[in-house]
Amino acid sequence: MEEIEYGIRSGVLHLQSLQEADFGVLLKYIRQSSVTDINWNGTALWIDDLYKGRYRSGIILSDEYIQRFSAKLSNVVSRQFNKYSPILEAETAELRISVIHQEVANTGTVLSIRKIPREIRMVRETMIDDGYCSNQIEQFLAACVKAKMNIIICGLPGVGKTELLKYLGGYIEDRDRVITLEDNLELHFPAVYPNKDCVEFKVNEIFSYQAAIKASLRLLPTWLLVSEIRSAEVKYLLEAISTGTHCMSTIHAECVEMIPNRLKNMAGDSNRDWEEEAFRHIDVGVYIRKEIKEQGEIARHIAQVCFFERKEEENITTMLVDNGYVISDNIPESKRKKFELYNVEIPQLEREVFYG
Repeated sequence: MEEIEYGIRSGVLHLQSLQEADFGVLLKYIRQSSVTDINWNGTALWIDDLYKGRYRSGIILSDEYIQRFSAKLSNVVSRQFNKYSPILEAETAELRISVIHQEVANTGTVLSIRKIPREIRMVRETMIDDGYCSNQIEQFLAACVKAKMNIIICGLPGVGKTELLKYLGGYIEDRDRVITLEDNLELHFPAVYPNKDCVEFKVNEIFSYQAAIKASLRLLPTWLLVSEIRSAEVKYLLEAISTGTHCMSTIHAECVEMIPNRLKNMAGDSNRDWEEEAFRHIDVGVYIRKEIKEQGEIARHIAQVCFFERKEEENITTMLVDNGYVISDNIPESKRKKFELYNVEIPQLEREVFYG
């Protein structure tokens, strides 16, 4: 039987002999490019699709299927899976698999498969045609990357924050060294951009974010790309970019205005004003919104873009895009200087109506 086409990626856990046949009735969803997540909650199978949205599948996973798949996975990763060890996790280059035992999940054994493609889902023309953003917003964000501005992309889970980060990474110059830091490999930056100078770090219990960021700085990076900021690692990241290293990352937040405060709360250190540090070192905030249409289809668009700056002892947020509209062309002087420093033409923003 042919091994599953999603190649092996080194990490804490390895899938060295998982075959397509082991996925059984789920294989059609594994192969379907528009499917992003496959979730069995113990009684029903739910599918997340880029175009159809989230829907309940008619497929029922039998107890025999769950036991067989869990046993296979347990054997492949050499980890026990029982009431004393109720969490089983593994990953390939393009799949992240989690199984939660029925001893701790009252609805029954839970199975979750997230697909992490080694490609860019976003294409500039499609982004514009589908109403994800206007041409000038795309060009504006591209110019911000070329001007080496520090960018944080926010939104709720499942809106495609990592995909936008991966897309914007294409505007990083090939000669600029990029170091990616992730606990679950999602960016696949070396595979997506093989001509760029990239080092890919996988963070785990032994190699922490603090250690990874410290090690990164010894390698003279131009950019640090962190797939998601979740906790106290924000302190080390802000300290790193204060030295002149540039950064792009994502965070869970419901609007761009929340980004600095979220960073402050995650830092969890009252001895230093981390919100002030965020305003001082983060340049651009982007918020992605996901909406479900009447037919159940999902529509995503860039809803907000702003500048952050620390000026005359004040934290200032300059909103440029709100609710998908360009509402201002006010580019602060500090940001104009960054465009000029890197010889990037200062983008011209015109007020617009969003048709997404």
